[in-house]
Amino acid sequence: MKEKNKKLIIVVTALILVIGVSFAYFTSSTIFGGQGSSVTGSTATLDNAEIKVEGSLSFNDLDIYPGHQNVSSIKVTATGENVLIPYHLIWEGTNTLNTSLNYTVYKTTSNIDVSASCTDKNSIIDGAKTYYEECSISNLDSLGSVVSSGTIAKGEAKKKIVSDEFITSSSEGEVVYYYVILEYPNLEENQNSDIGGSFNGEIKVELNDVSADIVIAKTYLEEAGEYKEVNDIPSEGYELNTSKSTCTNNATLGWDSENNRIYVENLSQTGTECTLYYDKATLLKDAILANAKRGTGTPNFNKTSCTNRTNNGGNCGEQTVGLYEATTSKGTTYYFRGDVDDNYLVFADKYWRIIRINEDGSIRIIYSGEKSAVDNAGKETILANGYDDGNTDYTQIQTSAYNNSWNRSEYVGFRYTEGSQRPSNTNTGTESTIKGALDTWYSNNLQAYDSMIVSTPGFCNDREVANGSSWSSTGSNVYYKAYERLSTNKTPSFECSNINDLYQTKIGLITADEAAYAGGKETTNNYSYYLYTGNIYWTISPYYVGSMGDSYMFNIYTDGGLNINTLNSATIGVRPVINLSADTTIKSGNGTISSVYEISD
Repeated sequence: MKEKNKKLIIVVTALILVIGVSFAYFTSSTIFGGQGSSVTGSTATLDNAEIKVEGSLSFNDLDIYPGHQNVSSIKVTATGENVLIPYHLIWEGTNTLNTSLNYTVYKTTSNIDVSASCTDKNSIIDGAKTYYEECSISNLDSLGSVVSSGTIAKGEAKKKIVSDEFITSSSEGEVVYYYVILEYPNLEENQNSDIGGSFNGEIKVELNDVSADIVIAKTYLEEAGEYKEVNDIPSEGYELNTSKSTCTNNATLGWDSENNRIYVENLSQTGTECTLYYDKATLLKDAILANAKRGTGTPNFNKTSCTNRTNNGGNCGEQTVGLYEATTSKGTTYYFRGDVDDNYLVFADKYWRIIRINEDGSIRIIYSGEKSAVDNAGKETILANGYDDGNTDYTQIQTSAYNNSWNRSEYVGFRYTEGSQRPSNTNTGTESTIKGALDTWYSNNLQAYDSMIVSTPGFCNDREVANGSSWSSTGSNVYYKAYERLSTNKTPSFECSNINDLYQTKIGLITADEAAYAGGKETTNNYSYYLYTGNIYWTISPYYVGSMGDSYMFNIYTDGGLNINTLNSATIGVRPVINLSADTTIKSGNGTISSVYEISD
């Protein structure tokens, strides 16, 4: 719940009662003429909620005697987020009358047709004619409960006529009505001393400067299927069970995932106690391991991977499809291979496909389109089959050259230094064209989710040269290690042998090795595995330097196979890859296209 520690005063109206020449249990027929004003409306913004006050406050009777009553209404509307607003109704003004004025305030949730009717009276007291009024209020029984009553005495300048009220704003607008009955009482003694006195002022709504009185009575955490009482609210690893958690006074609890906080609805009074139940959160990596269809053994990477469900003559070398396990120098990684149907994920209002669980438990994912656009165009077609609609490349953010500079060996670098195989470290050197495009997109689309994205797994821009090749800036026919692994030996690797090729940034590209693990193969089509989109897009893996000094990178081609292009090819797509933190939890889904994983924000 948002804190409400800012002082806000909303001027509602001016309630002006100008006292005339004589005003009494009067012994003459001189009368008092009332004067008042109507409310034009007042609004203010508090914590993303707009508070609007409207109605009328009047005391406009022509003849006012002791016993006179008037009823006025105030409408308060709170519109916005589920924000609890504690406030008071305040009278501020001057009162020089010796006779204290009486007030009674009623509160309802509906508009009531109510009015005061007064009849002039007179009588003889001690031989003198006196004047007074007898009044009645229509629909008094419909005005709800009395929330406050009291007097405004001589000399008082400020009075809380209603204290400790609460209203919770809503998108539709939460409304309450107050009906104020103000009375100039008819006393048994002579009231001539009020002659020449005055009463005037205004009604305001004032923010209560103390937080709502909510007590967390008990907190329970789920452990091994049972709830155990604890002393503190957990900071991570658990999710609030809103259906099981309860509050007194008919208040209800909710969870604001956007701001990562609990909010309370229908809070209408102090002294509310809440009991919280937290369920053990499901880590995304655990959900993947539990839900994914598992593959066994080590696939034959000399063959493509998919099932017999082929598209447009796609090549299914073998049916090694599922989540496979591999061991690296850093530990165990789990990677998806083939035309899997259980690695769909929604994050930051975008679709992604899960590439693998990294050795540190983080999850590597590849962009697959803006959720709203893909949903409107038909996600089953775009996500499951990889096709675009002929006009929009949903599964990539743009087309771009890998690097506008292309005719020297060093230009294959994600960052590069002229005349050097690689910079002295990954934070130096000139950034490639594609790195600039990725960083800009991240800043515009993912910066708000930065805390959930990790950089430590890194992106391997492997610039080691193949056996038999030697590196030079302007050399020709220089082959890189990715060529050796994938084109010659058919043995992809998750390792990155040189630390200065491992770019530990928040955003990068898929490696050609990861594409081979997923089921792709050089110069062999595969229309069915999950990385096929029908478009051509870059990897981060260098291939070789040609005879004219032109440098080439691996890409995933329009037919799903691994292919190559020169660095300055500007019509090749960009599919961002990021790594979600190992402690990422899910709020729903099993990874299928009909029930994609949705991330807990």
